[in-house]
Formats: sequence, C-alpha cells, structure tokens
Amino acid sequence: MKPTLPIVVFTALCALTSCGKKPAAPAVALEQAAPKTPEDAAKQVSALQEQLAEIMESVTDAASAESAITKLEPLAGKFGELGKAVQGMDKTLSPEQDAKMKELMKPSQARLSAAMEKLMPVLQQNPEVAGKFNEVMSRMSPKS
Repeated sequence: MKPTLPIVVFTALCALTSCGKKPAAPAVALEQAAPKTPEDAAKQVSALQEQLAEIMESVTDAASAESAITKLEPLAGKFGELGKAVQGMDKTLSPEQDAKMKELMKPSQARLSAAMEKLMPVLQQNPEVAGKFNEVMSRMSPKS
C-alpha cells in the first residue's frame, strides 16, 4: 500500500514535537495558495520548518524561550492550516513523488532537528517554559 500525502505530511509535522544550519527559506503565505501538488506541500512544509528552526535557534535561556513561544503562535496556525489542506488531498503518492518530497524536506528537517537538540537543555532547566512550549507545538498538528 502506498502512503497517502496526508500521512506523509502529518508524519513530517509530528516529527516537530520529537526529539547544519542553512539560510532560511522564503516565507510561504498559505493564505495565498494552498498546496495543489505533493511537491507544493513539501515546499510549504519545508519553508515552515525553516521558520520554526530559526525561532528555536534564537533560544539561549528562559527569557529568549518565552520570546520564542510568542513567535511560535502564528506558525502553529500555519502548520495546522497546511495539515488540514493536505488532508484534503486524496491522491496517493507514487514512489517517485514520495522520494522527491523526502528530498525536498530533508534540509529543513535536519536544521529543525539540530535546533531542537540545542533547545532541549534550556527547556529541561525550565519546566514551566517547557510546558508552554509543548502546548504551542501540539497545536502544529493538522486539525480535522
């Protein structure tokens, strides 16, 4: 059975809450264009992951973590909107499309992973901030 696009993108979005720096990708305005192809979806996810990584990379202590939480709020909505838009896509991915999507998202996922690793010690030292952070991150999954 081939994976469907919603499952692939949902998996990518879920990876955000688990746990080489590149220039940030240009911002993607979901209000302007919902993804029409798997490649569009992968590009939008990648752009959002780059924005998320940039915010996380700015965290060095509790105060900067609190500031980052404020910046994460708008991204949570964008991730949710993107997830919802992708869930509406009913075509399945070919092995080629699946490979292309993974390749498109690989750099932003690597940057995001590195940013999460850097962020973890700050959150571990500040449980109250970690709770707020996790609350915002949980809103990044697709809404049905």
